[in-house]
Amino acid sequence: MKFWFLSTRPIVLSALSLLLLTTSFAAVLKQELAFIQSKALEGDSYYQGALAIFYKYGEKSLPIDLGEAERWAKLAAEKDGGIGLAVLASIELERGKTERGQFLYDEAYLHSSLRDLEKAKDPIAQFCIGLMEMDNPPRNIEKGIRSLERSADQGFATAQATLGMIYFTGIGVPRDPKEAIKWCSQAARQKLPLGMFYLGMAYSAGDGVQRNNDFSNRWIGSAAERGLLMAQLTIGMKLALGDGIDRDLDMGVQWLRQAANRGSAEAQLQLRRFENLLARSPIRQSNIEKMQRKSIAKLAEQVTTSSSQAPPLQVESVNMDEVNALLSKGNKSPSTPKKNSSTKPVFPPSADKEVQSYRELGLEHYKNQNFSEAKQNFLKASEVNDPVALRYMGIMYFLGQGVELDYNQAINWLSRSKKHGDREADRYLKIAQTFSK
Repeated sequence: MKFWFLSTRPIVLSALSLLLLTTSFAAVLKQELAFIQSKALEGDSYYQGALAIFYKYGEKSLPIDLGEAERWAKLAAEKDGGIGLAVLASIELERGKTERGQFLYDEAYLHSSLRDLEKAKDPIAQFCIGLMEMDNPPRNIEKGIRSLERSADQGFATAQATLGMIYFTGIGVPRDPKEAIKWCSQAARQKLPLGMFYLGMAYSAGDGVQRNNDFSNRWIGSAAERGLLMAQLTIGMKLALGDGIDRDLDMGVQWLRQAANRGSAEAQLQLRRFENLLARSPIRQSNIEKMQRKSIAKLAEQVTTSSSQAPPLQVESVNMDEVNALLSKGNKSPSTPKKNSSTKPVFPPSADKEVQSYRELGLEHYKNQNFSEAKQNFLKASEVNDPVALRYMGIMYFLGQGVELDYNQAINWLSRSKKHGDREADRYLKIAQTFSK
């Protein structure tokens, strides 16, 4: 029998082996940021990868900074650091570079320390493996969720927020808002922007918690201040439109500009719209506010693990004087507005004007969250394939507004809208198709 201390073969412990022997990985999350940064600066690939993921998601009270995340991830990847390779893979996938992202995930899984770290119960590695199982073919959603749960149970806030998103949307698991709230609340208490945002959207929609606009705006605003792009877009739209918050068009434009400068195509589109509005008619903002309120309920359900940002729903401005003029010339329509409504739905004098009146009444009811009345008017306009009415029927089925939530129905309506020329429908169609899988 040979004993290791009698062997003439030198025993050399790798940096990873030494780390596995001496480190309690649950304690890594409790280490001071200054210590993690110093180890990364010394060239430790594990801590470089950890710092990359912290910058990517805003852990340890760091501002979200994808540039810094990528820089540290590349340094780690040069030494075959598994966490760094996994972070690079996720960044490339978010940029739409699927082949490059999948290649880097394969490198992380096959030729790095990542699996050894996972076996040693490192929560950061568990999180990376969880994302990999869900994002990289061959996908194993069940295994991915198990890895995320193990990471979340050890207190990794990014894993907790990701689990919250999964339970909100029902990706690979039955949709469970209460379970989602549990995980998002834990992440938000650690000041993770992603957890703050999902919790804020839950309060906005009343999904798993009682609806509370004040709580919603505080959580979303905090996430925006920490650099979360989707939160900046959302709070910008809420402020610009006065959706559940005192309207402040100037502040809304500032948030939209931040999101646009960081690459959000939706923010760029909305920024042009509201900058023009601000420049043209700052004195008329209170009147415009009445016509442009909209609902962004359940926007959190539109967030995926990829880079697709959830676009807020748009409600077109309605000229009610023109609608009333059209409606005053015909017979009563089947739609039944609420009492004290200034609108008197009647058949307009021509088919085109009839469709327009139903569409405009539908938009007005939708804007006021009278979803049953909105549905009746949109259905009438949809009989002749009005693209806007078709789109809103799809949106209502996607969000469960006045109808039972049904992603397949949403896809059918949005597909019809796209087919008949509605450019906005395509964005919502792609989102609905993601959730129907």
